[in-house]
Amino acid sequence: MNKFIEFRNRVYNKESNYNYPLQFLDEYLNNSKAINSDEQRVVEQIRTIKQLELNKQLGEHEVDELLSFLGEHPTTDRFIVDVVLHLFNDDNKQLVERKIKDVLVDQQSDSQKLYHVLDLCIECDLDMLSDDDILVMLEKYELDLEIISILLDYMERFNKQGLKDAIYKLLATDYPDGIKIQGINVLMKLYPTEAVDQSFVENNIRTENNKVFVDSYMDFLKTDFNFDKPGVSILQSMFYGDFEDSGKGNNGGLAVLLKSLGEEVSKDDRISYVFTITITQESTKPFISFHGDKHVFIRLPIYLERSRSDKFIKRELFIKRQIANYLKRSNIQPDVFHIRFLDNASKAVAHLSKELNSKLVFTLTPDPHRNMFEGSGQLKELEFNDLIEKLNKIKIGDELIHTSDGIVGIGNGDVKTELAVYFPQFKDDDVNGKIKMIGEGIQTGQAIDVEDVAAHSNALTEWSEANEGFFEKPVILNVGRLAVLKGQMELLKAWANSKLSDTHNLLIIGGDLERPSKEEKMVMEFFEDFLQQHPEFKGRFIHKGAMSNLDIRSLERKIIKKDFDYPHIYLCSSVKEEFGIAILEAMSIGFLTLGPIKGGVKSYMKNGENGFLIDTSNAKTIAKETESHLYDPQIDKDAVKRIQAAGQKTVEENFSIQKISHEFVSFYLSLKGENENEV
Repeated sequence: MNKFIEFRNRVYNKESNYNYPLQFLDEYLNNSKAINSDEQRVVEQIRTIKQLELNKQLGEHEVDELLSFLGEHPTTDRFIVDVVLHLFNDDNKQLVERKIKDVLVDQQSDSQKLYHVLDLCIECDLDMLSDDDILVMLEKYELDLEIISILLDYMERFNKQGLKDAIYKLLATDYPDGIKIQGINVLMKLYPTEAVDQSFVENNIRTENNKVFVDSYMDFLKTDFNFDKPGVSILQSMFYGDFEDSGKGNNGGLAVLLKSLGEEVSKDDRISYVFTITITQESTKPFISFHGDKHVFIRLPIYLERSRSDKFIKRELFIKRQIANYLKRSNIQPDVFHIRFLDNASKAVAHLSKELNSKLVFTLTPDPHRNMFEGSGQLKELEFNDLIEKLNKIKIGDELIHTSDGIVGIGNGDVKTELAVYFPQFKDDDVNGKIKMIGEGIQTGQAIDVEDVAAHSNALTEWSEANEGFFEKPVILNVGRLAVLKGQMELLKAWANSKLSDTHNLLIIGGDLERPSKEEKMVMEFFEDFLQQHPEFKGRFIHKGAMSNLDIRSLERKIIKKDFDYPHIYLCSSVKEEFGIAILEAMSIGFLTLGPIKGGVKSYMKNGENGFLIDTSNAKTIAKETESHLYDPQIDKDAVKRIQAAGQKTVEENFSIQKISHEFVSFYLSLKGENENEV
């Protein structure tokens, strides 16, 4: 019996899933290793917070207790702020105001506690700081960028017009671009008739690295954008990467999907605009890009602390307010918001959608649920903070299931059945009636002639020519961001320690070579060490950094043109894959595709018919199962070609972006009551 799933069902059946994180913690810790005193204190705090929330009472004792916990742990901080906001009303307003004032005047309050108290002030409309108070804090916390950011937010919210000099001083400080852009926003809000002097911008803000973004952003501030067209407007969030950086950092196939999906959905006459928003930490690209006439990509310059394992949890409310400010400044009023992750940034967008009385669509996946247990079904031993982070995301998913107006599952009915295993809420008719199963899609051959655009990249041509010898053998190809869960290290070991290296060369594409993340760097160092230890594979295994989607598809076309006794293979080595845009693209080109049996790939890949499903748990299973299919004496070259052709047909008939976008448009419109297909 799967202990995690059994517990989910047991909690839900008792109708106490609202209190889920605490209950699971108790169960987990009863069956796990001992925790230290600091971790035990966090558990006790969660227990107290949840009990106060259930009691729905916020008296003096409760406020004192909640505020005393602030600053000790990111997750409990989030829970505390949420509880105070949930229970805040006119009856306890004066009490909350008085208690917050005590924290603000306490010189011993640390910056973590101060941040969340200021967050509460802004959300509860409690202006409690004088200009002098703010000036003192700006000086005291000048190196704490999150405090600087929330103070700027406070100045803007409460119209602190006496702090112009302090804002200019901030802009002249060596702060990240996100802080400086926020400072410019505050200036323009507080002093709308006074333009920021261009020479000041040149001397203190604009640099060689950020000039593209800064110039486009200053144009945005000076321009009255008109997004007023008849029809339904859609806002979709991604928050992980950029359309132009697929394969780098945390930026995977979602960017490819949302770019093409946004373009296609926006072509429908019933849709006014599609807005795709992300949070950028880079300033090398413009603030706003148009992809087609009605698909607008917006890079929000919101400062996030990169060193945090969960960058969004502390900044959730700030993210919500900043998105609201950008939408208001641009006169954008989305009819439908679509979020796709279980994280606090998506939760921020969800709350904003409700504040604006818009419809909310939520793409639901069982992640991190699948990572809570071992293959045997026993609860996985997780490091305490990792456990708390995962429980927070599971809690967010449970909340969004009930607050969303529509739920999208990725795939077909079989995937819906799997979702119901992890989400017992599907038993409720109200929840079940929200769900629409829709696959992901790609630009197919009829929609885009990759050959015609291949010439746009001289770098790709030069690289291909420099490695011409590599392509004189069949290729095993793997494309995607570099990560442990994506399995590239296991794939390399599987290839090197099996017959696969006798018949095929291995090409792995992905990762930011110039500014790798910690995880990317670890994977790339593994590749380098491997080649040093195994020089016989030099020239036969190649790792290439992330490429544009057009370049990848052009390269795939180049590879597939060469015919050998063995087929070219696309092998997705991910431990699990929710759907797999890169797999669909390789199938559409004609690769023999192998995908993980865990996840959503099985919703369209049928073993031995249009590809093969394999166990991607580790190098041994990848090698063993790939060999069993590739060298199966009962599958001759003609049989392989039939499988490849079937894969192409599967994509053409079911996963063209045109077909998928039509399903999304119908779903969006049904939520607005604009067609007969009600949810």
